[in-house]
Amino acid sequence: MFKSKKGTYGYIAHQRKIEIIKTLIMLALSIALYNIGIYSTGSNKNLLTLVAVLGCLPMAKFCVNAIMFMKAKGCSAELHDTLESKGLTPDFYDLYFTAFKKNYQASALIYKKKNLIVMSEDPKVDTAEGEEHLKTVLKNAGASDATVKIFTDADKFIERLSELQALEDDGKSDFIKDNILSVSL
Repeated sequence: MFKSKKGTYGYIAHQRKIEIIKTLIMLALSIALYNIGIYSTGSNKNLLTLVAVLGCLPMAKFCVNAIMFMKAKGCSAELHDTLESKGLTPDFYDLYFTAFKKNYQASALIYKKKNLIVMSEDPKVDTAEGEEHLKTVLKNAGASDATVKIFTDADKFIERLSELQALEDDGKSDFIKDNILSVSL
């Protein structure tokens, strides 16, 4: 089965399907066990009922994940194709950051030389709050002096991405990138 890696283009769409399938399988399994228990004993007072009810716990977790992935939007094909045609390769695509107040879509992002730039295709994104949230993430990862900029204009993002990719990599950003990836959906 095709497995999409977190941070790659198409990850959110793929993971959305996987989470929905896992939820439906666990729901069907719990219903089947419950019905088998009733059919075999004539009552719901049996061990299979207990197993069916306990099976609802992981199903609920999968359901929450499915809902989160249904809310998340990935990178549009248009933006992806534009970046590919210009030879630009962000570090990550399709990330979704969850914070206490709001969630933030990151269609594409790159971290280089203490600069994090994010392209969000969400027209309602609160860039100031999103930047503060990501600064906190970077501070917790040890990059307290990094700058963060969330773009909603693709042309400005592409221009800044070109500038950052032209810089030589210092090789000190792998830990920061791993932390960025770990705090996203």
